[in-house]
This record gives sequence, structure tokens and C-alpha cells, in this order.
Amino acid sequence: MRVLQVTNFYPPYWVGGYELIASWVTQGLRERGHAVEVLTGRGPAFARLGGIRGELDLGLDGLVEAYFGSGLVARDGLAEGLRRHVFSPRNFAACRRAIDEFRPDLVSFWNPAFVTFSPLLAARQLAVPALVHLSDTAANPFRNPHAPRFPRRLRGAGRAAVDALLRLSRPSRYVVPSVFLRDRLVAGESLPAERTVVLRWPVEPVASGSPAGARGGGRGGSRLLFVGTLIPEKGPDVLVAALREAACRCPDLTLTFVGDGPAQFVARLRDAAQGLAVRFLGRQDRAGVMQAYREHDVLVFPSVWDEPFAVVPLEAMAMGLAVVASRAGGTPEAVVHEDTGLLVPPGDPAALASALVRLAREPALASALAGRGSAWARREQGFPAFMDRLETLYASAVGEGSPH
Repeated sequence: MRVLQVTNFYPPYWVGGYELIASWVTQGLRERGHAVEVLTGRGPAFARLGGIRGELDLGLDGLVEAYFGSGLVARDGLAEGLRRHVFSPRNFAACRRAIDEFRPDLVSFWNPAFVTFSPLLAARQLAVPALVHLSDTAANPFRNPHAPRFPRRLRGAGRAAVDALLRLSRPSRYVVPSVFLRDRLVAGESLPAERTVVLRWPVEPVASGSPAGARGGGRGGSRLLFVGTLIPEKGPDVLVAALREAACRCPDLTLTFVGDGPAQFVARLRDAAQGLAVRFLGRQDRAGVMQAYREHDVLVFPSVWDEPFAVVPLEAMAMGLAVVASRAGGTPEAVVHEDTGLLVPPGDPAALASALVRLAREPALASALAGRGSAWARREQGFPAFMDRLETLYASAVGEGSPH
């Protein structure tokens, strides 16, 4: 197959899980003999990388602070707002050009935020089958909790226009990472159930191939780890509050944050953690993240929003950590309470503190949860198995051709 991957962000410019997964998929497809090119936003680092077209109308420098801080602001008013959130002639043209030059069998589209669904319309016009990976809680960005910055009186019109564009593009498949998200999108946005497919995110390739027993068992859960972007939605402030309560009962508890975020929020988080055994390591490369997993006992995933299906708990399970997570979104499809981890209500520091104390005081429980979680993650969500499913899905979309 010849696959054109289209995504707004792409490593080394990334803020969330789907961009990393898109890069893993690109490499995985190439290793299986498929030809892959990536069409994404503009970034100077892409000049050093082969097979990446940084031609979409989106600058990616300073992405984390812009995305989670001030926001990617439409400085030219309504006209730029329409290009950024509804329809982008430039991105339509960029995708047409990439299709004309690369001649893909399939367009795989990963996220419309700030680039719109315009590339899908280009694929439709040129009769190239396309599928859409949806990883947010809404297909239409105007329905997301963080809706585009748009004049209030025009938001309804913008939402309707994006719905119409998506219908007109008629992708072969909508691919979602959880049953939770499939049911939400089918019920809430009328996505066609027969074309909406669940393909759960995989364990990261390095973690899939790392020894499951790299960590010794029986130590309990005194070394806590958070991996992710430091923003309120991910609940790091809830975790700090829980640790302050839990440390009164288990003074040996320590916590490490791996990740970064908007400077003001991170500064407040550091202030809140004063007097506790907390380290902030900042953003790490993949080797650094893997090392952090090896050096800790419990991964804490305290997200307070409905994460469709997060990669971090899977990685941690595969690396042999016990997992404590919020009972929200698609997370309970991986973290099954009292089986592959512990679940607590989102935004509840007291409940989270109790779970942390329990694991610290019950080493046998922590070891059992870690063992069952690791076995499940590696068996069901290992990267090779994921690529088998994805390759079959892509091939079926190519075989059916572009919907009429």
C-alpha cells in the first residue's frame, strides 16, 4: 500500500498521544513494506527528516505553550478563524498536491484541529479512499470542551458547516480508540455506526519489546509516577492534593512528574507541592520515559476529563507498574478495577489518597495488579498485534475504494 498520513501535529512537535501514535504507525507500516508519506504543519525540524511534507497551513514552533497557554489565536479575525476551524483552501490544495505527487492508495487523517477536515475533501474529489482517526471527545471541534475561539454568534454556523464538510467528505471509516468514544460519537454526532470502528491504541513499540520483568516485584507502591502534559484536565493538581493527604499515613511515598505544560500552571503546581517528596523532570525523550517506568512502582493517571483511551496506562502496565486511574472516559476499558488496576472517581483527592495508601501498605496487591495488567497489555495491546489489525483495516478500506 501507499499511505498518505495527514495530521495537524507530528513529532518532534506534539502535545498528546495521537501524534506519537501516528508516528509509530508510519514507522510500523514502512517496516512492513508499505510506502508512507506524512503531510503535516510547518516546522524546521522536518527539513532533516525524510518522507515528511511540512506543508499544511500551521506553524508548529512553540506548540505546547501556544496550544495549552494562550491558544493558537486567529490574528486576522473572522477570515482566519474560518480558515483555521471550518475550511482551509490552503490545506485542501496542499493535500491535493500531495496526492497528485505521491499517488497514495489511502489517505489516513488523524486530527482536524487548526487545519480543518479540508484534506478529506481533497481525497474525496480525487477519488482516493480515506479514513479518519478520531481521538477527541467530539468529531466536530466546535463540540469539544475546548471549542475554537470563534465569535459567539457564529459558533452554531461554524459547527453546522464542519458537520456538512465531514458528510460531504464521506470517509470510508471512522476509527476510534474505545467503545466509550464510538458510542458517544454515534449517539451524539450521528456518525454512521456501520462505518465507525474501534481500534484501541497500542502499547508503545519500545515498551512492547522491553522485558516485562525488568522491575522487581514485592516492593509495594511507594514510588509514584505521573507521565503526561501538565494541564488541569490531566489532574496533576488533584494528585498533589492526594499525595499531601496520603503522605500523612505513608511518609515514604514519593512522586515524580514526567512532562511539561503551560508555565503558569506548572509554577502553581510546584508551589502546591512544596514540602512533599515531589520531583519535576520535565518532558523526556522516549528513553527517559522508559527509564522512569523502570524506576517507579505505581503509575497514577488522575485525569478529570473523559479521556477517550489513553496510551500512558497501557505503557505503564506493559512495563510492570501497578496503575491507579480515574473512572472516566475509555480508561476503564483497560484499567479494570481490582483486576488490572484500581479506579477512583475523577477529581476526588481523598479517594485517590486512599488508593495510594492501599497499594503502599499491600505489596502483594500491588504486585498482583501489576502482573495482571502487564499480561493483558502485552497480550491484547502489544504493538505488533495492533499493527496487524490496522494493516487489515487499511487494506479493507483500499479494497472498497472511495464511497460514492
